[in-house]
Amino acid sequence: MKRGLLLLSLLFSSLLSSQNTTEDKWGTWIMLYGDNKISENLDIVTEFRLHHYEIFDVLDNQFYKIGLGYRVTPNISVGAGYVHHYSETRTNISVSENRPYEEICLNRKIKKLSVSHRYRIEHRWINKDGVTDFVNRMRYRLQLIHPISGKFYIKVFDEIFLNLQEDVFNQNRLHTGIGYQINPNFKFEMGYLKNHLANRADDILRIGILFKTDLRKKTNIE
Repeated sequence: MKRGLLLLSLLFSSLLSSQNTTEDKWGTWIMLYGDNKISENLDIVTEFRLHHYEIFDVLDNQFYKIGLGYRVTPNISVGAGYVHHYSETRTNISVSENRPYEEICLNRKIKKLSVSHRYRIEHRWINKDGVTDFVNRMRYRLQLIHPISGKFYIKVFDEIFLNLQEDVFNQNRLHTGIGYQINPNFKFEMGYLKNHLANRADDILRIGILFKTDLRKKTNIE
């Protein structure tokens, strides 16, 4: 109960911080995330996202991801995959990116509280109006999930992005929100995300649909 109250206070604090923003309007991030089991410890992960500069309006970028995740132990998993996204900036500059990545996730439970540490390295080929640059980036995310009532839960995370060259700071994302587990294989989430970049800070309504599938062959027992 105390941890649930702590997470609620974090949610309230981050919502108050939205008053200090360089943007007058909120954007939206809409996410569809799939975890598709192909063996006992191996999953195919998929993700599709749409980002809007305004609420469900003025498309910013489209984001596609496919990867593999492998559970080394119940509390440790590793993964690798590929991301592609395309964006059209507010100054009408087109940007596309091809981004392989590798990651490791460390998970633990403290009573009802789920704690996750994710470390990811990304190799980014960024094409901006026909000119391609290559950069590497590190990401670290701390995520907390705690049930609050019935099928509802709170999700809080903070993720920092660091370039592995000059201008080290890339961005920081602080998220607080609510999730609802419709069934063991289907969840719906909604939350507030504050995205701090080098020269601005954006307020974002984040909406997610998360699902699980089992692609293993079923054996019929007669």
